[in-house]
Amino acid sequence: MKNAVANKMIRVDQPLALRLDRAFKSAWRSYCQAFKSCQKKLSRKTVHQLRVETRRLLALVDLFEPLLDKDRADKVSRLFKPPFKSSGRVRDMQVISGNVEGRLRRFPEAKRFSKELLRRKKRLCRRLEQRLCRTRLKPLKNGMNALRKELCAAVKPARGHPDAGVRLRKGVDRTFANVVALRRHISPARPSAIHRTRIALKKFRYMAEQLQTLMPGVAGRLPGKLRGYQKLMGDIQDCETLLAALDKYLREDKDEIRRLHKFRASVKREHAARMARYLRRADELFAFWKPVAKSPSARTRH
Repeated sequence: MKNAVANKMIRVDQPLALRLDRAFKSAWRSYCQAFKSCQKKLSRKTVHQLRVETRRLLALVDLFEPLLDKDRADKVSRLFKPPFKSSGRVRDMQVISGNVEGRLRRFPEAKRFSKELLRRKKRLCRRLEQRLCRTRLKPLKNGMNALRKELCAAVKPARGHPDAGVRLRKGVDRTFANVVALRRHISPARPSAIHRTRIALKKFRYMAEQLQTLMPGVAGRLPGKLRGYQKLMGDIQDCETLLAALDKYLREDKDEIRRLHKFRASVKREHAARMARYLRRADELFAFWKPVAKSPSARTRH
């Protein structure tokens, strides 16, 4: 909600450099707020919000990468990777633990497994807390400010970039072409391809949303059902991470294999059902974005 209010303050009749400047400042404020909330209290909500705000901030960096020197965007993005990766492990364990807790009424034999997941979650939370304590916001802020100033100068027509909007739109087109290429590798025999496609789709979605905010006349329109499509993929990933955690637990405690046989079979059936549900709608992805013009690289990826 706060991000939406901030976006409304970015008027489309303003010069692109000014809109860009305000967008970066707004994204940075939202990131800092999420970071400090996570430092204060680690919960499923605060960890999720930190990851969302990190993706939004990095989407701006990715969006303007075509206007930057080589590897400039990667150097800034790497500053945010350590806390992002640590929070991802915590987020996965929070989802897995909650998933198992919701099944205990049907499968009380999974109680020991649930307790083990809670222990793992606490351990990962401690590591994330240590990571957040070690992470200093000042270097991140300095990197973002330097990038913001460089970009604000780069998008001015006087600096030789009168076609900045077109270049940004083509960058989003290329990102979507990559999503499409990954989608073509998805099959029932390759469920891991769904996760890779989902990650690429997230990057595209956040970049497209930032482009729509900054340059609505250049950007296309994202369909409302994109999030629902993304959720279908997320549901499959939830089952896969649960199965991976369960298999690891069973390797460590072989006495539990027989007791948790029905529990594992239930998760496998759910995974197969979710996979079938997604595959019936998988090709909806092709209609989510219409490239203005296919560049040679985009045609190659298709």
